[in-house]
Amino acid sequence: MGINRKTIGADGEADTIAFLEAHGYRMVDANVRPFHDMRRGEIDLIGWHGEYLVFIEVKTRRARRDSTQVTPSEAVNAPKRRQLLALAEAYLSLHQLNDIPCRFDVVEVIRLRSGSAQINIIPNAFTGDDG
Repeated sequence: MGINRKTIGADGEADTIAFLEAHGYRMVDANVRPFHDMRRGEIDLIGWHGEYLVFIEVKTRRARRDSTQVTPSEAVNAPKRRQLLALAEAYLSLHQLNDIPCRFDVVEVIRLRSGSAQINIIPNAFTGDDG
């Protein structure tokens, strides 16, 4: 049996933290669930990049041999964006950070067969207006 999805995701997040820090991000939180109801989702990573508090969605996929693979960022569809917006609003309210400039980044991680990862940051991947 292959590596499970949870392990692939956790490895992708670990790779992402190091990658983002090397690109000037200062990480402050990970796997945040601002609601008590676990089913409402989580924010993968939160960090500062310049003046922005950045909510980061990490999408990890294993490399495929065929050309049918969609990009990981395509999984951040309208319902997922709405969920992330609600989670971010709850986080900001909980920490009384309502006047802080924020943005949403998506990080794509492609786990290569060699074991290494190809990582792509999409800054400001969506806004509250894209919902």
